[in-house]
Parts: sequence; C-alpha cells; structure tokens
Amino acid sequence: MESAASFAASASPAAAIVVDDEAGRGLLRKAWDISFRMALRYIKSSYKDDPFRTFLEVCLIGFIVWYITKQKYNIGTNEIELSEREIDELVEEWKPEPLVPPLTEFEREALDKSVMIDGPNGTKVRLASGTNNKPVLNFASYNFLGFLDSPELGKHAVESLRKYGVGSCGPPGFYGTLDVHMELEKQLAAFIGHSSAILYSQAITTTLSVIPCFSKRSDIIVADEGVNFAVQKAIYLSRSKVYWYKHNDVADMERILKDVNKQLVGRRGKNALPRKFIVTEGLFQNTGDIAPLAELVELKHRYKFRIILDESYSFGVLGKRGAGLTDHFNIDPHEVDLLIGSLCFAIGASGGFCCADKDLVEHQRLSGLGYCFSASMPGILTIAASDAIQALEADPDNYLVSMRENTTLMRTLLKRIPGLQVDGMAESPLIHIRLSPETLVRMKRSGGTWTKTDIDRVLIELSEEALKDGVLLMRATYVDEHERLLPNSSIRICVSSAHTRKEIEKCAHAIKSAVSRITSKKR
Repeated sequence: MESAASFAASASPAAAIVVDDEAGRGLLRKAWDISFRMALRYIKSSYKDDPFRTFLEVCLIGFIVWYITKQKYNIGTNEIELSEREIDELVEEWKPEPLVPPLTEFEREALDKSVMIDGPNGTKVRLASGTNNKPVLNFASYNFLGFLDSPELGKHAVESLRKYGVGSCGPPGFYGTLDVHMELEKQLAAFIGHSSAILYSQAITTTLSVIPCFSKRSDIIVADEGVNFAVQKAIYLSRSKVYWYKHNDVADMERILKDVNKQLVGRRGKNALPRKFIVTEGLFQNTGDIAPLAELVELKHRYKFRIILDESYSFGVLGKRGAGLTDHFNIDPHEVDLLIGSLCFAIGASGGFCCADKDLVEHQRLSGLGYCFSASMPGILTIAASDAIQALEADPDNYLVSMRENTTLMRTLLKRIPGLQVDGMAESPLIHIRLSPETLVRMKRSGGTWTKTDIDRVLIELSEEALKDGVLLMRATYVDEHERLLPNSSIRICVSSAHTRKEIEKCAHAIKSAVSRITSKKR
C-alpha cells in the first residue's frame, strides 16, 4: 500500500501536466474552430454582399505570395570578369556626351568679343579687357534710377553685414526669415497699394514660381506672345492650356477670350470650371512697349478672367510715384490679381516679390517653389532694396523726372541718326535700336539677303565701334530656339537717371559715328 501510494504521489505531477496539455490543445482547437467559422462566415457574407471585394482580396493575397516567393535579382549573379586590357580598351572607346551642345562659329565669335566689367557696376565702369583702364559710360546695365551709384545706400548695406552676415543659408519657411524680410514685404505692399506681399530671393524664380503655383494642368492661360523668356518658361512649367494673342493687340486678345468661354459652355465634370488667367508684362523687355492695362482690366471683368502682371521692368520706372503700371494708368492695384515685380532693374538690389490678396500670398508660402526651396534673400540686399524704395518714396521727382528727361533726350537724339530705327514707347527707358531695313539693303552691295547671324555680326561691330569712343553698349541676346516670338536683332540701351545730359549726348554721338563707319563698309 505504501509503495502504491508513493507511486501515485510521484505520478500525479506528470498526470497533471498531461491533463493541462490536453486542456490547452482543446482550447486551441476550439479557438481555431471559432476563427475558421468566423473567417468562413466573413467570406460568405462578403461574397454575398460585395463579390468584387473578395476577388480583390484574393488577388492581393496571391500577389503577396508571388512577391515573397519570386526569385530576387542579384547583382553578383551576372557579373562579368574583365581583364585589365579589356578595361583599358573600353575606357579609350568611351566618348561622353557633352553637357551642353557645342558652340557654333558665330557663338564662339560673340563670346570671344564679349566684355567684362572689372569692379563695381554703375553709370561709369572699368573693363577687364581695356588697354588703358579708363572708365567708360555704361548704357548696357539695368540701372534705371541710378541706385547702383548711390554711396549712401552702399554704405548702409555694408554696415548691415556686421548684424546679418552675408546670407541666411536657409529657406524662409525654416530659419531663413529675418526681421528685415518681413519689414520689406510690408513696405512693398504699402508702396504698391496692395493687400500683402511676399519676397523671393531671385527675380527670375519669382515669375517661375508664381504662375505655376496658381495655374495648373487643367487651367487656361491667355498670354501676350511678346512676353520675356522667364514668363514663357513659367507658362510652360504650369502645363496649362495656353492661347497666345498678338503682341499688345487687345482686339486679338478679346477674340481669344470669347473663343475660350464658348468652348467652356456646357462642359461638365471635374474640369468644368478651370481657372482662367491673362498673362502679360507691364514694360516689355524685348520691345520697350507698355501693356494697355485699362483695356485688360475691362476685358478681365467682362469675360471673368484673372490678371497676372509681370512688372519686373516697370516697377520703379512707370507712374507718378514709380509704383508701376497701376500707378501709370491710375488703376486700383487690387484689379491685378497677381502682381509680380523685381528688385534688380530699377531698385539696384536683388530678388523679386509678388503683391496679391493675403490668401494668395499665404498660399505661395506653402506652394511657391522658389520660396519654399531657395535660400532667402541676404540681409544686405534686403536693406539695400528697402533703402532704395524709401528714397524713391521720399523724393520721387529726384529720380523719376531726371530719368524721363534723359529718356526723352536720348530718343530725340537717336531718331536724328540716319539709317537707325528706334523702337519702344516714349516713356520707356529701355530702348531698342536697329539698323533700318533700307540701310541694310543699301549695305548689302553684293546682293542676297541678310540672315539673322549677319545682322547680329553688324550689331556686334557697332558696339565695338561705340566702345572705342568710350560708350559701352550690348546686343540684346536671346535663346533663339526657345523664344515664342523671336525679336529682331537689336542693341538694348538702358537709360539711367544718374546719367548727365553730356553723357547722353556723348552716347548718341558715339552711336552716330559707329553707324556711319559700319554702313560705309562694303559687304
């Protein structure tokens, strides 16, 4: 009895473990049974209520199984052993594609004859290629109000280096916003007379950011075919449907606006109501013309469009206060939905801006690529722009009147030169000069027709002749194959308020002498 009891006592733990194992297996079988029945019930109900969902889940499970079990690509399996000789032969045979297309004969010739300014820019500059190192009169740089020659602005900007350094090294949305950036935005909005403004670090990226920020693939743009290269590229980047109207032709633009609205009648679906924009320049870089803003505003309301106005060259130049095209025509700036401006050409600093309603400005802070992904404008240039605008506000007559008097004098003297064609409107300090068609015909004594390259060579020669008399001029250059409407070859003259009357007369005399010399040569 004792041995049986001891045996039972010694066996009871093992028996308890067996019982627990069986109980555990029973619970697992029960849980599996319940799970299986629930899954089966789910599949049945799913197939009954939504058979496509079941089909999709089966396909997804099949794809997962196929992806896990498929053979993975291994770089080492296809490795080819090459000898040193074979490697050397392949390296010798390899000819990399050029990063840029090779220069043509004329492009190389023009590049070799280009000039470089040595030292600060202004109305008088020294050239690195000059033999006597004497300063020459500069009519090639954008310096409409003469701020590049202002010692006060330069001194204040240099003093700001000790506080702000040479750059922010970060986008405005992260750690690149300085107090002077915010102050300049308020100053620009108040000067233009718009609700709000946003500052960009580069002038060209302002245009390239603003237009694609608001006009998308399904939207519509009606644009002047004479806009500058930056506006053209911004329009292409937007991927919108684009209609081009003849340069400054209001009648042609109205015809297109009517056609666009007719095409939208009865349209349904996602793109039934696209955004519609009119895009133009205030002062056209390629022609010196001025956009008829009053007519554009009238058509905007009549056909329910928005206006995007690029005032890169008209800001600081047109209007009683120099506030641009809206100031020139005395139109409420709010009539322009998106007003783009530059701080380079008249203000003498860098960067650009966009004035618009507050909601449109705040949208750019999140979606404007040039604002989000480019380092903000250096503090030194921001202060220079702010000081220039403040000086213009304080005494507009000191800058605008002298600039316009110089412009009128320059145009009057140039029009007296035989064989010269002067383009652009009277108010524009951006003047394009060309040899008249009659002069070109008279010069071509050998017969035949003039090619664009032939005319460009003559204009380069004209610039070289003027430089001998101490006047710096530059031929207007374009990316020919990318221009929507390639302008005729010309020399672009930039008149500044800092030029004196004697300097204007010297420039006109140098051009007259150059035209006389080059037209007398046999060709």
